[in-house]
Amino acid sequence: MSWEMDLLFFLGGCLAGIVNTLAGNGSAITVSLLLFGGLDGAVANATNRVGVILQTFTSITSVRPSARKRYLLHRGKGLILPTLLGSFAGGWLGSQVSADGMEWSLAIVMVGMLVTLFWKPEAWGGPSEVLRRLRPWQSALLFFAIGFYGGYIQMGIGILMLSVLVLADRWSLRDANVIKLLMALVLALPAGILYIQSGLVEWRPGLILALGSMLGAWIGGRYIVRIPKAQPYVRWILVAVVVFGAAQSIYKAMT
Repeated sequence: MSWEMDLLFFLGGCLAGIVNTLAGNGSAITVSLLLFGGLDGAVANATNRVGVILQTFTSITSVRPSARKRYLLHRGKGLILPTLLGSFAGGWLGSQVSADGMEWSLAIVMVGMLVTLFWKPEAWGGPSEVLRRLRPWQSALLFFAIGFYGGYIQMGIGILMLSVLVLADRWSLRDANVIKLLMALVLALPAGILYIQSGLVEWRPGLILALGSMLGAWIGGRYIVRIPKAQPYVRWILVAVVVFGAAQSIYKAMT
């Protein structure tokens, strides 16, 4: 790959890190770039996991310490085990799927992501409610399913988590982001290890994307996430990213 492509990977990774910290679906950018760089769907999905692991760790550690952060991380602990188990199962399945099967999976998922972003748009801007709407077993079941999906594909996982936390459990978008960052790290580790062991990872683009993602995650977690005025624009950033990723995935699947 040329230095121009390396630079594109780095800048794309940086943007993905910021988007992931603010809400999610930065993998729509990174996977699309890997597909554009010539990797097939299976290899692109596996290679993306390198940056996901490093970026999610950077995101959660970059958010400034506060009593609210500690409270939200404590509330998210009950979701760790189901998310972890789901990630193992989904990662195993994803490492067995053919390149064509993965490309069609990516295309279908990206189109489906648009539905969640336009479902009850007014709910994305509300404050956290005092009482949770979901019972613990319901949250555990949903996050097992999210973990399975994330282990399989990863793309759009932040949107799925936020959809459950904001639309179903009635957290504010800002509070849900903190819980999402913890769950994203829990999800990334087992699936990432499985994909690395599968031998599908292309390390050069994976590490370049990872460096950019870590920088973007640090910028987003340290500065941008603390700007209240930035939150209303998050949803529209997601819409643009998902449309871009959907177009790229469908094109790759049909060629």
